[in-house]
Amino acid sequence: MSVIIPLYGDHHGRRFLPAVTAAWLAQDVPCEVVVATAGDIPVTVAESLDADRRVRVVRAAAEARAPGLLRNAGAAQAHSPLLYLSDADLAPLGRDYLTRALALARGRVLGQPWMHRLLGGPQALAGQPAVDQVVDPTAAPVMAGESPFCFVRPGPDGCLRPYPDERIHWQPPGDSALGIVTPDIWPPTAAIDPALNEHYQWRTPFHWGSLLLARTLFLEVGGYCEAYYGWGAEDDDLLVKVSSVTPTVRAWQLDRSLSCLHFEHPARYFGTSEQLANHALHTARLAAGSAAMIAQDRAAADGVPWPLSPGEPSSA
Repeated sequence: MSVIIPLYGDHHGRRFLPAVTAAWLAQDVPCEVVVATAGDIPVTVAESLDADRRVRVVRAAAEARAPGLLRNAGAAQAHSPLLYLSDADLAPLGRDYLTRALALARGRVLGQPWMHRLLGGPQALAGQPAVDQVVDPTAAPVMAGESPFCFVRPGPDGCLRPYPDERIHWQPPGDSALGIVTPDIWPPTAAIDPALNEHYQWRTPFHWGSLLLARTLFLEVGGYCEAYYGWGAEDDDLLVKVSSVTPTVRAWQLDRSLSCLHFEHPARYFGTSEQLANHALHTARLAAGSAAMIAQDRAAADGVPWPLSPGEPSSA
């Protein structure tokens, strides 16, 4: 398995990358972690364990400041026929996460696992004040509640427990971007970001962009569209293309116990000109149809190879 993680600029994910890469290396399915960065930015990752469990850092062009562009760059250097597309601030919960994901997929594309949001970053899980405290999310069990929940905090026994006061709202199909009944979470007071207006405070309790798929399929649909810049809509775009050619299942609908952990941080990209431009582009591409989207992206991928440096060792 090749886990692909993008990182650019001063994104908060850089703080969490040691814990995140360590959690992937601890999986009972051997996997490499490919961290793709925009330019030569400094990163710290977990130490590689062996030839089958290692971290590589690849450098794309400095202007490739978008998750989709960087995941394309990482996928281009992946060694495994299977890709898991993820983020720098997201870790799998449980050492059997990938084993369970593969069993749930049954050869299909699997995406959008249930996601717990940890307030306070990795240091909250470790009970330490150091921002760069490395923890092992695979060893932090979640105590199940009577109903679905998203925000968590560590308990004295080392388990993750529901954070009080969050509100869950189930959107009807007509209001959902996915066309199905979906949950939205309005966070507890402790997670409210005063810099954001109320419209942008809600969160989904599943990871929108996580996707497990064959590398050949990723290439068949042209990878991520290269026209998106900054944050937003690139993962929606890829999901539309992939779902148009093969069965795609959403993990949160099948088994909410397959979950990941998001290290919460300020979300300064909501409502920015980049995000609004990306959503306008996505609307236009949807109007053209999935076949046109795939054709356009395959042409772009064939005509513009990414200028990558050789894979760097995990000490980069």
